[in-house]
Amino acid sequence: MTPVPVFDWLDHFMALAGDGGMRDIGRLRRLAPHEGWLVGIKAAASDADVHGDVWERHPAGEEMLCVLAGSVVLTLMDEAGAETDVLLDARRGAVVPRGIWHRLRVACPARILFVTPGQGSEHRRVGAATQA
Repeated sequence: MTPVPVFDWLDHFMALAGDGGMRDIGRLRRLAPHEGWLVGIKAAASDADVHGDVWERHPAGEEMLCVLAGSVVLTLMDEAGAETDVLLDARRGAVVPRGIWHRLRVACPARILFVTPGQGSEHRRVGAATQA
């Protein structure tokens, strides 16, 4: 029998391939583009851990965010620039629609499970123009 790899799941990322396989991405400080979907659990003690000063969007697909512990504020921005805050705490999650600008801020130190498209993500500093 092939040994089953065991790893520390905190801040450890996996890429899910279209053929059903998984590739170990490891522990990264910044996600680089990868084919398929990225799955991981992120520890976030402060806004800096979730890049709270950066808007992002994923034209390639939706993103799922689930808070396992703690709480975060998910801010969504519509096409007109109006912002909506959603509080996510332990056992609450949200699906960010494809192409919607969003960012996170830490309300209480958290652990966040995410599933996100591996390619095509766009990033903008808060305060910069974010309309398409």
